[in-house]
Amino acid sequence: MNKHAKRTAFAAGICLSMMWISGPQAMAASTEFYASQQAHSVSGVIIDATGLPVIGANVLEKGTTNGVITDLDGKFTLNVKPGSTLVISYIGYVTQEIKITNQKNLNITLEEDSETLDEVVVVGYGTMKKSDLSGASVSMDENDLKGSIITNLDQSLQGRAAGVTAVTTSGAPGSSSSIRIRGQATINANAEPLYVIDGVIVQGGGQSGADFGLGDALGNGSVSTISPLSTINPADIVSMEILKDASATAIYGAQGANGVVLITTKRGKAGEAKFTYDGMVAVQRQTKRLDLMNLREYANFYNDFVNVGEETESAYLSDPSLLGKGTNWQDAIFQTALQHQHQVSAQGGSDKVQYYVSGSYMDQEGTIIGSDFSRFSVRTNLDAQLKKWLKLGLSATYSSTDESLKLADSNQGLIYYSLTTIPSIPIYNVDGSYSSISQEGYTNPNPVALALMDDILLNRQKLTGNIFAEVTPIKNLVWHAELGYDISASKADRYQPMVNLGTWVRDSNSSSIQKNSSTFWQLKNYLTYNGNIDKHNFTVMLGQECWKSDYNYSSVANTDLPSDAVHNPALGDGTPTIGYGFGNSSMASFFARGTYN
Repeated sequence: MNKHAKRTAFAAGICLSMMWISGPQAMAASTEFYASQQAHSVSGVIIDATGLPVIGANVLEKGTTNGVITDLDGKFTLNVKPGSTLVISYIGYVTQEIKITNQKNLNITLEEDSETLDEVVVVGYGTMKKSDLSGASVSMDENDLKGSIITNLDQSLQGRAAGVTAVTTSGAPGSSSSIRIRGQATINANAEPLYVIDGVIVQGGGQSGADFGLGDALGNGSVSTISPLSTINPADIVSMEILKDASATAIYGAQGANGVVLITTKRGKAGEAKFTYDGMVAVQRQTKRLDLMNLREYANFYNDFVNVGEETESAYLSDPSLLGKGTNWQDAIFQTALQHQHQVSAQGGSDKVQYYVSGSYMDQEGTIIGSDFSRFSVRTNLDAQLKKWLKLGLSATYSSTDESLKLADSNQGLIYYSLTTIPSIPIYNVDGSYSSISQEGYTNPNPVALALMDDILLNRQKLTGNIFAEVTPIKNLVWHAELGYDISASKADRYQPMVNLGTWVRDSNSSSIQKNSSTFWQLKNYLTYNGNIDKHNFTVMLGQECWKSDYNYSSVANTDLPSDAVHNPALGDGTPTIGYGFGNSSMASFFARGTYN
């Protein structure tokens, strides 16, 4: 049984229109309907401007899912309705639409889409025309990112990028997605891709509860449940480039072995100031739950075992007609969760200086009671053309997230207990305390108590960005110098109170706190020269980069605190546990790239 709660964001709107037709009108309508369904076979060949066949072009009947792709000779055959429209499309070519009347053979020439081929895409340490890019890559713009309701940036890759697999690792709000580019690259190490935002490498990939001193209750082993990308506001993103093959990722060396995701944020544009508000409200719920017996059905089931001598008679269950539905434990621990996000941004500038500033707030309830994720972030991007030969720029982002993680992913089996606890046990006693009744040999802990009794809180703060200068000493030669930084701090609190749930007893409370901090800086310089001689175009880039990352953590834990209202480990009467650790890593590299067409 998969213990992870699956959440589905939904919006329901159904409009039904019905009309009853009888007599001759019905006959006429029926005749017209069947006439419109008569198939018309259309064949053709699709070529480009040079006369070569276009292999794998899409031929689709407009408004339907009826379509084919061209074969090795650029040929196709498709059955369509008379009067329909064929849509012919292929990457890098202008899409054509052809109205079908009585045509049976078509000769179609596709024209190159110069706008698409001239589109500039981000690559490692620079940009390039899409027509000049030989490596395998996938591009996503802000319209793709707005195609669904997402909390984290990594969720936007689900089902939208060819060759990229994104699987949610948890049902908890703010949880991460496991990203694999062109399959699993390794089984013994982290296989997550390298994330680079505005040239700065994202720190903390593949985090789990153990990284914050929360133990296996949040992310067993190497499973990542806490997303390093959840601190980033997706609404600030203008494009994402996923570099997939060796030629595309080679510039990053071993760091890019699992693929590279290049993320570009919005920047200012010359013109009058433009103010924008983006808001979103959504609800989430389980679209399907397991069909379990209610109390009356369970009583009949139990009495069948009593009648054959497999169980002893229960006075409480002996007359099912006196019983109601009992406790539906799935309904008790799951909820319809509200999610809302708000962002205000300003964008504008002059020919010399452009700016983009934004502030956002997002809050998402979990579909399991008690879980919650919220994020506050501000961003500033500034570009200034001080001289014809000198440009300065900076990017700065501060974000703060708060998470109530609960036990949805724990080895304590919250969802399992909600499915195996009998419906005759109430949630609360008459005095308002959690029920601790054990009946008919069932000794499961109260699932609602299990969901709400522990505090598992995580606060993360991150400041990241860069400062750069671009110097153009001669025409077509640019020297780019950049200092990037990523400063993070987190505090994780876990409090476990004393509880007595029948046979499930915790006779001592405990409190643990861990604080983590990390700093990352990188310095890079690279020269880029773009030249063309007659029909020969070339780009040469030579660069250097170095970076260093430091981290440290301290933790303290204690038991037997005087009150559940006080979570200070220093006040416990048990034996305190103190932990401390630190480490660092660094890298220096040189790289070069040349392109010619």
